[in-house]
Amino acid sequence: MIPQIETERLVLVPPARADFEALARLWSLPEVYRFIGGTARPKARLWAAFLANIGAWTEMGYGMWPVKRRDTGALIGQVGFPCAMRGHGAGFDEYPEAGWLFEGGAQGQGFAYEAMQAALVWFNGAGVADRCVCMIDPRNISSMRLADKLGFAKTRLSMFDGDELQLYEQRV
Repeated sequence: MIPQIETERLVLVPPARADFEALARLWSLPEVYRFIGGTARPKARLWAAFLANIGAWTEMGYGMWPVKRRDTGALIGQVGFPCAMRGHGAGFDEYPEAGWLFEGGAQGQGFAYEAMQAALVWFNGAGVADRCVCMIDPRNISSMRLADKLGFAKTRLSMFDGDELQLYEQRV
């Protein structure tokens, strides 16, 4: 069962078909995809990723949560641990990968920190793995600062889809 997590301002909800259109809209925003591939993804690819996320929760016991504001119910982001197997090799691919993204209007307000902090508390208590990893485009200064604030440590640089990325890890 996928947990629902509540924070002071946010609710991390299990992925549901009813939220797909809002997630597709989120992923179509330039401020979201700018450092995640650099182009909007076709809806069919987003649908496949949505279903893969539900499958990851079922098979792996972790995945991504849609993030909603408690006060309005608006879907403003997505956080969690995608099961991506990106080909970065030993020390990365065998661990859950932390990830976060928020629409522009929700950026700079501490929502990403609040949501990821709650997700990491869940992760550390769930016993999924002894660490999680993440990868960040070095041009994404805000995400690099967030990773540092969340306690991730830089490990090495790696290439993915032609872009150099900074890899991080956080041990439980």
